Amino acid sequence: MDLSIRETRTTNGQKNIILSIFSFLRQNKSFTVGMFILSIIVIMALFADFLAPYGYAERSGDRYEAPSQDHPFGTTLLGFDVLSRVIYGSQVALIIAFSGTILSLSLGVPLGIISGYFGGKIDRLFTLIADSIYSFPSLLLAITLAIYLSVFGVLKVVSAVAVATSVVYIPTYFRVVRSQVLQIKEEGYVKAARSMGAKRITILIRYIAPNVLASTIAIIPFNMTDAILTNAGLAFLGLGISPPTADWGYDVYDSRALVKVRAYPWLILFPGLMIFLLSFSLSLIGDALNDKFNPLISQKNAK
Repeated sequence: MDLSIRETRTTNGQKNIILSIFSFLRQNKSFTVGMFILSIIVIMALFADFLAPYGYAERSGDRYEAPSQDHPFGTTLLGFDVLSRVIYGSQVALIIAFSGTILSLSLGVPLGIISGYFGGKIDRLFTLIADSIYSFPSLLLAITLAIYLSVFGVLKVVSAVAVATSVVYIPTYFRVVRSQVLQIKEEGYVKAARSMGAKRITILIRYIAPNVLASTIAIIPFNMTDAILTNAGLAFLGLGISPPTADWGYDVYDSRALVKVRAYPWLILFPGLMIFLLSFSLSLIGDALNDKFNPLISQKNAK
């Protein structure tokens, strides 16, 4: 009897989760559109070898061929197929976006939890460091790192953008998590666990960390967007990934001359459009998640 009750509760819980997800998708059209665009780009990155008609550095046509049946997005100066480079370029964009976000999360969240829970000198020190980093421009930091890491070839930009965006976004995660911890540690269940002799590490892992992670979800898409735009900014300054590696930012940089833009608009149109679409999709997702998980916005909507 007890087993059947447990199974029923588990099934009902799963149904409630599925229904809440569908309800969220139905109410947030921007999230659905953003996820649709992002899913297409992720599929492009995962199956680039199958989707791209040519290699990203394969001379498959004449120089500056206009869009045609063989080359729907045209070709570059060296006869590279623009469509193939757009497809392969999604891999670099997503690697940079995800690596920078993972670094930010892995440092900002634990530091915010420790600072908010322990307080005192540790809190003052971490807060001072976070405020100092927050005021530093991410693009300037990325430029400095790109120059310093130039000896590592392609990895220089991936490393520079990932580190720059993670360093700049660490204070954002830190602030959000710290403010949540300051509230949660005063809750009754945390005080009860503390009074029953629970270790600090147990309280942090079991009672505090799970309750602050939801507040960081809305930051992740904006963190990824900043990483993508920082990469594009580095490329436009000539500090991006070197050819022939496929990168949207470099292809925009390579077609920056006004004469090229007027004569061969497809060179800048399609990689620039992909940067916009990926950033736009992440912004839509971020806005929807912010409406869902931001407590202040949730309270306004409830009223």
